[in-house]
Amino acid sequence: MGPLFRNSGFPLYHEAMLFVRMRPQQRQASFEATFTAARSPLSSGLQALAFYERAGLVKRITPLSEEAPHYASRMLVRSARNARVKPELLGAPGNGAEGWSASALNLSAAVDERTPGGAASLVELASDADLRELQLALAGDPSVASVSRVPRRYLTAKMSRKSSKPSAVGRERTATAPPPAYTMWNLRKINWQEARDLNGFNDASEIKVAVLDTGIDAGHPDLKDQIAGYIYEHPDLPGASSDQDLIGHGTHVAGTIGATINNDVGINGISQARIHAWKIFDDRPDLLTHPDGTAEFAYFVDPVMYLRALLDCVDAGIDVINLSIGGGGAPDPTESAAFEALLAGGTSIIAAMGNERREGSPISYPAAMPGVTAVGATNLQDRITSFSNRGNHVAIAAPGDAIWSTLPTYPGQTAWRAEKGPDGHWWQGKAAIRETDYDAWPGTSMAAPHVAAAAALFIANGGDRDPAAIRDALLASADKVPAMGGQDFTPDFGYGRLNLKRLIACIGTND
Repeated sequence: MGPLFRNSGFPLYHEAMLFVRMRPQQRQASFEATFTAARSPLSSGLQALAFYERAGLVKRITPLSEEAPHYASRMLVRSARNARVKPELLGAPGNGAEGWSASALNLSAAVDERTPGGAASLVELASDADLRELQLALAGDPSVASVSRVPRRYLTAKMSRKSSKPSAVGRERTATAPPPAYTMWNLRKINWQEARDLNGFNDASEIKVAVLDTGIDAGHPDLKDQIAGYIYEHPDLPGASSDQDLIGHGTHVAGTIGATINNDVGINGISQARIHAWKIFDDRPDLLTHPDGTAEFAYFVDPVMYLRALLDCVDAGIDVINLSIGGGGAPDPTESAAFEALLAGGTSIIAAMGNERREGSPISYPAAMPGVTAVGATNLQDRITSFSNRGNHVAIAAPGDAIWSTLPTYPGQTAWRAEKGPDGHWWQGKAAIRETDYDAWPGTSMAAPHVAAAAALFIANGGDRDPAAIRDALLASADKVPAMGGQDFTPDFGYGRLNLKRLIACIGTND
């Protein structure tokens, strides 16, 4: 069975989208002064944006800071009341509560003290054809810190053999039961039980591990006691996002990290870390066309939900983040600044290498970002899997083939087949149904949470919380498996396959 999620050949960047970061501005002494300063004559790049907006070429502008829109709305209403005019006459967004005027970027810069490197907003245009000219205009504006295309981050689904089953929206569902927890090959391979048998072992029940993914089934019987927080709502975004994990990917990742241990239900997680889940996908599949002329409706990361989650992790003091996502687009300055802030604050970031080995192992981010621990996938024979990307940025490998873990207890799908209608337009066809309750999935997405849980256990058992120290310990304790051919490092395995017992045993020693 091949990996469910891969993104080779798909677009690197979102169409008609730009991230604009403003240089920090001096905060004014009063409510009215801030509003007045924001409405002062616009600089050159913002004048161009205002022109695009008046011409109907701007769909919406969404600030990363969720506080800025509320602040702006209060100021507009108050100023309108004082002037006895309608709010829109004072410069309210042209498309109502869903949009922002060009001058509001100044306002965002004045009130957003949270976003690393300066207030950032997502600018969505009506057409990609208009993007380059606006990008150049904004890049030359002295009040703009950076302007860049928005990289796509995927869990792009390939159609599975289950796609012929009845639609997930019906009553039918396919439930599976995992094998006995003590037979889980991946736990045996990393010496999980031997690590737990070490004197004074701590199962990380006070360590915060963030899962930024497709959501989580907060009521799953194997997970409900392990979830410390779940954020999925973004009322200011156009895409509806329910609390359900329709795809199932985030629930599967979370189960590997922290499913309740020895509860006579389902599987055993590697740790008992407290799981903080952020849903960074909306519930609407998007059309993706392939070079061969075929297409599918698949899910990909919402850039605003993703960056807000990263900033939330900075504020929450998260110990470890698991990112089983990837894409070939180089990080924009906003994403890079968020990662730098996380690492500086002591948060370890674990990311999947990607599943495109057969397509030449294209570089995937965030795995290739500085300071991130990139994880490849191994099989039962301790060989690298046929799908796991190779590259000199790989740090470590972990089990990632046929990994049993939790799935939502309700129906869902990983993607939808695209069918071309008589009018030549694509429409959603049959769904690629996923299992419910539990299933064995392959992918570097399944390998990464092994390492995230191991990092949590390292901290819980007295290891240094510094991300560089955790990374060094993971690499030093990894097994040099025979397939590495006696080398200390290979671009397939990194420095070896995860060994949890050695990782915990080396704490406080020179091993």
